[in-house]
Parts: sequence; structure tokens; C-alpha cells
Amino acid sequence: MSDVRIRIASTLDETFEPDDVVDREVAVVVPDHTRPINYEAMLAPLLKRLVEAGARPFVVVGMGLHRPMRGDELEPLRRVIDRWDLELVQHDASGASIVTLEADVASDRGDWPTLPARVHERLPAADHIITVGTVEPHQYAGFSGGPKGVAIGCGGAATIGAMHGLEFLRLPGTRLGSVDDNPFHAALWRLIESLDALDALQIVPATASTSLSATFGPVREAFDEAVSIARQRFFEPVDEPFDWLHLPVSAGKGTNVYQASRAATYVALAEQSAIASGGTIVVEAPCPEGIGQGTGEQACADAMRRGRDTLLEELRSDRAIETRGGQQRAYVLALALDRCRMALVGPPAIEELEAMGIETFETREGARTSLDLQGRGTTIRDVFHRVPVVSP
Repeated sequence: MSDVRIRIASTLDETFEPDDVVDREVAVVVPDHTRPINYEAMLAPLLKRLVEAGARPFVVVGMGLHRPMRGDELEPLRRVIDRWDLELVQHDASGASIVTLEADVASDRGDWPTLPARVHERLPAADHIITVGTVEPHQYAGFSGGPKGVAIGCGGAATIGAMHGLEFLRLPGTRLGSVDDNPFHAALWRLIESLDALDALQIVPATASTSLSATFGPVREAFDEAVSIARQRFFEPVDEPFDWLHLPVSAGKGTNVYQASRAATYVALAEQSAIASGGTIVVEAPCPEGIGQGTGEQACADAMRRGRDTLLEELRSDRAIETRGGQQRAYVLALALDRCRMALVGPPAIEELEAMGIETFETREGARTSLDLQGRGTTIRDVFHRVPVVSP
């Protein structure tokens, strides 16, 4: 048995209550290929306990607006759930299986717009929900995991689109690594508050110097505990900003520009950013799917074609601008490009990147020579779990 599975099993041994799920239909929500987890090590121990307790679990892949997972991507998950002959559902945010929860939700303080509360129909119909996911820095929610796995991962297109409009991006509290006074994060909790019996298995990934951590229990308690660990784990203090940074992106997030570009925006837009104003970030990722193939990624591509300056003007105005879910990534990229220069190593020439002023190169050596990288710089591997920030 792997060390990861032993750690997950140990956490469940201490916190899982079999009596809570006896003869109950349990929806187990898992992330898609853009936030991959080890299904065998992380999901199998939970499913085993659910089945042995007499529950009737089924698995929902929270796709958000991403494309459906292909057969090869689903195979590791199918190998696990087929062991108990469980049903597998891939969420479709624009499909016919979306239902409205009790009511639309609005901010208590009036600082964000009323949101349509839409979710996959199988979740409110289930007796119990368990959301499984990783807790790591997130551009808008502060940290991934917790309510986001349900509210966004299994939300309707209308919900996701409203959550990713310019209203939230214009609010200063919507930022990486913060859940306190973060309006985006507060909205996630409001969207799921009518769902009863909601638990979470939260995984804080390992780093070079730490082991994987796991929490399980009622969603808010499990998430808060995981965030307290993640805050200490994923932000790496440095003494002063760098003039350039080289950020290799692994296969999962390196599949398309929509995901890979997060490496650059996490660094550029973090509080106490570790890239100097006017510096250069070089992201290395193959991006075989271009900007991306899902509806959210295609919406991002449409916005990118308008160019950085147009997006910045729209974002900084007070005009009501209609957006679609996925376009927020283009605006965030524009904000990062307003601070620093950006290049991609690996993908072919892509029209949308050219429109944003992002250069592409075949090799890192070619990028370094052409961009004339000088001064203080370094390579940061796995930047999603090692976000550099300047010490206060």
C-alpha cells in the first residue's frame, strides 16, 4: 500500500462515521483532469468505506466548463469505481441535467451580483454529498477545494458565468491565497448552503519538503483545516523580486494555455509579487490543445483576440460588460501582462497569444536568447505549489 493511501486511510479511520451513510445514496464529487488526483490512493479508501457501511455511492466528475474527459483520462478512475460496479457521471454545465436550487443568492453586503444557483440534478437528489479535491492556491477563490468542487465543478453554465464576470474581478478581495474577506469565496459558500449533509475529503498535496496531508468531515471544517496547512506550505518567501522567472508546467496543466497560463498569473498577481515590474515570465508547457477545447477555454480565446489593452480598459471601467464563463482568464492574463512580459515555450504559434502580445518559442534556449534575459532570475518547478512572494 502506498504512503499516500496509508495517509488517506488513516485520516478516514479517525473521522469517517459509517452510521451517517447507512442505506443512503451518496454522491462523491471528484475533480477532472485539470486538477488530477491519484484515484487509486485517494478515492479508493473512501469508496471502500462507503460500500462497506451499506451506502449506495456514485461518482460525479466536476467538469465546470472544461471539455469532457477522454477515455484514456477516465481509465484510472474507471479502474477504481468498477471494483464496486459504481455509476460514473461526467457533469455537463450546459446540459439538460441542471436544476435550480432553492433560490438565487446575493451578497449580504451588496458587493457582488445576484447569482443563479444552478447545479447538477443528481446532487440535491442524493441523501449525502462528499466532495473530494485538492486544496492549493487559486486565483479567485483564494484556495481550491471546499465549496468550489460543488458550486463551480458541478454548477450550471449560468452560475459559472456569473461567478466569473468582471464584477468579482473588480473587487480587491478576489485574490490568490486569501479566503478572508474574499467575495468570490463567500459566494461559493452561499451557492451551496441549501445542500444538506455535505462532507469533504480534502487533500493538501506534498511538496519537496512536506508530506501529503488529508482532512475529512463536514465541508467547512475539513476545508478550513486544510487551508491552514496550505497557507504555510505553498507560498515561498524570497528577499527581493526576480527580473525573470522560468516556470515549467507539468502534463496536467500543460495541456492547454488556459491552464498553463495560471503559472504566470499566480506569480505576477500574488500579493508581494516576486516578479519585478517590467520583468519577464517564461512558461514552459507543450499546450497541444492550444488555448483549450472546452466551452470555457473557447470563451477565453474569444476574449484574448480583443487584445490586452482592450481587456484592461474594459476591466478598469465601471461599465456593465457581458462576459461568458472562461473569459475571466483572459482578463487576468491582461492584468499580469500589465505588470510583466510573458512568453511560452513549447506550443506552436497561436493567434490568441499574438493578440495578447505573448511570444512563443520552440526551446527555452531560444526564448532566453531572443528575450535577452538578464539580471536576477531562476527556475521554479511546480510553481502551483511553490508560489514565490517577497517577504514583507
